[in-house]
Amino acid sequence: MQNTDPNKPRAKGAKNARPGKKKQQEGPQTLIIPQISPEMLESARRAASEGKSQQEIEQAALEADARRRAEQAAQQQAQPQQPPQPAAQQPQQQAARRHRKTRAEAEEELAQRVHDDHLWLNNPVMLRGLGLAPVVAAANTGENALMLCAAAILLLTATRMLAVAVCHLTGNRFRPVIYVYSAAVLYIPAYCILYALFGADLTLLGIYLPLMVVEPAIIKRMENPDLETVGEAFRRGVNNTVGLCVAILLVGVLREFLGLGSVFGNTLLSTPPLPIAVQPAGGFILLGVMAALWTGVSNAYVRYKQEEVRHIYAERRR
Repeated sequence: MQNTDPNKPRAKGAKNARPGKKKQQEGPQTLIIPQISPEMLESARRAASEGKSQQEIEQAALEADARRRAEQAAQQQAQPQQPPQPAAQQPQQQAARRHRKTRAEAEEELAQRVHDDHLWLNNPVMLRGLGLAPVVAAANTGENALMLCAAAILLLTATRMLAVAVCHLTGNRFRPVIYVYSAAVLYIPAYCILYALFGADLTLLGIYLPLMVVEPAIIKRMENPDLETVGEAFRRGVNNTVGLCVAILLVGVLREFLGLGSVFGNTLLSTPPLPIAVQPAGGFILLGVMAALWTGVSNAYVRYKQEEVRHIYAERRR
């Protein structure tokens, strides 16, 4: 019969089984400690010093933590939120920060801009002295200046593009001959177009119209040994043409106004202020004065930009 008396000692196997179960229950346990902010600790300390109960101390700590979170949320809302930048722009901005232009690169870029500005800072007539013969001798009225501008438009860019294309075929040899023959070949259709536009008025230009075939403003590119592409020839030819036409028109209109008191045949003054302006000698003097003023102003502007670059990079060093 089985012994059911609770006062009797249990079997030896039963004694050994209970401690093993107790050891399994006494294994390692994970203790979770909540994150407590300094505000919660300070509030709990004050509540404890006031003799409050444990529940009141915990309630005071929770209220302090809630106030802290509300203040942080209000500060985040008060700060201006910047829109997120596209992911494609972030690498570009980082690359721009890593690679900043040096002073030498900035000065070289400024010099290139000055060289490419054929309208103002590097005008072919006022600063480089190209096209002086037709400007001084033939551009004494606005109409003559307009015909010279039309001839320059038809010859300059087309000659440059044709000569560059032929130089690519010949391996950049015989450049002077190629440029002169290109201008001579293009002069024939150009003269036909000019005669259709202006008729017998072309005779007012005299010998200076055919002399544009060898005019340095058109064929001076032959002096540069570097061979450019046809696209670059078109772009630079257009820039030179614009600068040349602006100078020719400006000189022609001013000479007509000072020498004849009219502009494009329309009389403005009954007595011309400077009659010698329509003569070649007067044109030479007037063009010299205009070129001196033009050069002084443009050089002053270039020096100002150079000093600006120096000041910018001097401040970066500081």
